[in-house]
Amino acid sequence: MKFLRKPRSHTAAFLPLCWFLLKILQPGHCHSYDNRYAGDKVIRLTPKTEEEAFALQSIYHHLQVDLWQPSSISYVSEGTVTDVHIPQNASRTLLAFLQEAHIQYEVLIEDLQKAVENENSLQNQRNRRSLSEYNYEVYHSLEDIQSWMHHLNQTQPGLVRVFSIGRSYEGRPLFILQLGRKSRAYKRAVWIDCGIHAREWIGPAFCQWFVREALLTYKTDPAMRKMLNHLYFYIMPVFNVDGYHFSWTH
Repeated sequence: MKFLRKPRSHTAAFLPLCWFLLKILQPGHCHSYDNRYAGDKVIRLTPKTEEEAFALQSIYHHLQVDLWQPSSISYVSEGTVTDVHIPQNASRTLLAFLQEAHIQYEVLIEDLQKAVENENSLQNQRNRRSLSEYNYEVYHSLEDIQSWMHHLNQTQPGLVRVFSIGRSYEGRPLFILQLGRKSRAYKRAVWIDCGIHAREWIGPAFCQWFVREALLTYKTDPAMRKMLNHLYFYIMPVFNVDGYHFSWTH
């Protein structure tokens, strides 16, 4: 393994240390939900050589770290930006190892629990705002998203219509947003759904962002205006409404 221009022969010297780390860094018991990420860190590493990348892959496989990017450990290679969530009981030892091995890293989040709590604080602030100040750069609860849909239905009647296609297993309404100029009853249509996997909050956030961009650029972008004039976009921001609600409350 090559650490900052160390010769390849030094690789073997690090393997016992890697194995020792793998033994002591095994995840322990989980904290309670309200404090499960206390002291956890998110770090960013960019391996400078393929040997460093291979070593990191080996560590990640054995440690079973929470890899945020890339999408798979197999994609970790030379020059690949790698973000990893490390539990509190592992972070201090792992960071010491990286420093000893001269692997460059950056701590993106010092305390993940505090970051989660800050997001919850932002949520409380959002609940006090009017929908006209809707923030598309943060995650929203199911109730917020559905209120946003009805707000658009009221304020953009020429381009937006909201309707329900039924109810979920737990009885929640399944709302669809129809986006497009109401020129005629039947037009070719595009279907977009988000939030099939309930805990992947970026999905519903994307659907909301798409609607925002379409409405903002309708008058200025000829391509967008043509699409909304000739097509209907049927958008379901949260497909798995029961699971999404569960992911916010449990």
